[in-house]
Amino acid sequence: AESAIRAGADLLVAQGTDAGGHTGPIGTFSLVPQVVDVAGGRPVLAAGGVATGRHLAAALALGAEGVWIGTAFLASVEARPSRSVLDKLLAAGPGDTVVSRSDSGKTLRMLRSAWSDEWEAADAPTPLGMPFQDVLIGDLLGQILRHEVAPLVHEAAGQGVSHLTAQEPVAEIMDRLVREADQVLADLGT
Repeated sequence: AESAIRAGADLLVAQGTDAGGHTGPIGTFSLVPQVVDVAGGRPVLAAGGVATGRHLAAALALGAEGVWIGTAFLASVEARPSRSVLDKLLAAGPGDTVVSRSDSGKTLRMLRSAWSDEWEAADAPTPLGMPFQDVLIGDLLGQILRHEVAPLVHEAAGQGVSHLTAQEPVAEIMDRLVREADQVLADLGT
């Protein structure tokens, strides 16, 4: 955050380890207040694990001005995920994401799959660093998705994935998030 401020950033995104994709080691609930404290009045968006209106309300309580949402939109109509990815997203439970270096060589939170399980095995090779891991396996990953090899298909997804229950248009997802957040804030008397 401090280097982004020195570079003149107009707003900051505090992405916790709950996020899908490349992520760091600090959880969203710990990171957001720390970034707000050093932001110097710049708006901070909370990211990582934000999938419901309750998450949005919590982010506001932590001092964020808003949220950056990713995983909650992965199963949307507009995202047009493949059938195998959609099925995995909608079936995912709270423990169905893992952080692995197997895709790119950097830590990346994704849906658990046979792919991630094999790379986590005790006898698995250590993934190469970025960008070499992607060079090594990028074509293979593309073919896994193209041919929808279901056991190996995986997707970058955050820990909020367990809140996905159906494929919906983004407008409906947003309406629900705002409605839920408004209700939570009203219940809290704010």
